[in-house]
Amino acid sequence: MMTWCKGARTACVAAMVLSLWPGLAQASNPGDPYAAGPHPAGPVQEGFYSVAPAELPGRAGTLIRAEPVAPPPGASVAYRIIYRSRSDAGRPVAVSGVIAAGPQESRAPRPVVSWGHGTTGIAPGCAPSLMPQHDFRSISGLQQLLADGYVVVATDYQGLGEGSVHPYLDGRSAAHAMIDAVRAARALPGLHAGSRYATWGFSEGGQASLFAGQVARSYAPELRLEGVAAVSAPTQLRRLLASDIGTPAGDVVASFAAWSWSRSYGLPLGEVVRPEAVPTVARIATLCSIGLPERLALGLAALTYGQTGFLQPGAAHRADWGRVIAMNSAQPRRGVPVFLAQGEGDALVAPAATRDFARQLCRDGVKLDYREVPFASHGDAATASASAATDWLAARLSGARPISDCATLAARERSR
Repeated sequence: MMTWCKGARTACVAAMVLSLWPGLAQASNPGDPYAAGPHPAGPVQEGFYSVAPAELPGRAGTLIRAEPVAPPPGASVAYRIIYRSRSDAGRPVAVSGVIAAGPQESRAPRPVVSWGHGTTGIAPGCAPSLMPQHDFRSISGLQQLLADGYVVVATDYQGLGEGSVHPYLDGRSAAHAMIDAVRAARALPGLHAGSRYATWGFSEGGQASLFAGQVARSYAPELRLEGVAAVSAPTQLRRLLASDIGTPAGDVVASFAAWSWSRSYGLPLGEVVRPEAVPTVARIATLCSIGLPERLALGLAALTYGQTGFLQPGAAHRADWGRVIAMNSAQPRRGVPVFLAQGEGDALVAPAATRDFARQLCRDGVKLDYREVPFASHGDAATASASAATDWLAARLSGARPISDCATLAARERSR
């Protein structure tokens, strides 16, 4: 397993992590106080994130607390927030995140764009909002969204920041968190956040964005979802896990999923993970993927599976685990237009799987704008598609009629 890394493990894993997360190779701003040092992992000690059980009951999307943070470029105000949301089973939970908005000349309601971040880890200390300026920098197209006059919200998802473990790739809980962040923004005075919104996400956040399109009508009928945008989104989880296990990145993703699902859904970890591999899974579960040192640590930890093995024989056929995989594979509904972008050089989410998903959306009558980014890796696709995505979001939020790309997609497929 992973013999291609022998003899140059660190260089090999470094190349892998640089290709999987957007913007990692870009130099940090030396004047940014949030850029110094590694991102924390494990329990969060900050009082802001401590939510008492008595604070949880209440309507989903209501604010528990908010505090100002330094605005990113293009914004006049920014906040870190804690708000109420719901788990996939409807249990009250507290979720953290950030909000940014530019100056506004009128009091007219402003549309909201809800951003879903890519994988940062599953430990509470992996919450992006712990480092707000890093969080803002990770939002693809943020400055354009602010310039267009939108309120931008970015959830941490359930379990990151506040909680014990993040329900990783749990589409419904992440969708609830994205939608409830919009509700929370509307409660902040002076933002004038309206009821019209769109979702936009990368990787894990792309899956969350697609699930928002699936649940929005029933979960938040008082809001109006105008469109769903996703890049590098894992749409077919069984296919993703089957094809990626055996690579450092794939083994990290599978480790996050196995540890998280064993706790979120009560599934026995030993059913799918070899006993010798459990310590490595537990180690990976404590690590974040925000900075280069942490990502290298994740990749190197995953290489341990080369000696111990990882999954039990027949793990792919465990019924309960298969049910969780199936329920977290997105099925967006007709009526909400979708922007879908995929890097042709993505080594984590197979372009063929995304094409199959795009074809399924077309068969289901979804108004789809589908883009493939030449040569782009998993992480690079987020940056490369940001301009097209923000233009598409602006069209949806301005009320322009969506145009389907399905005929072009079908013609392109016939010519392959």
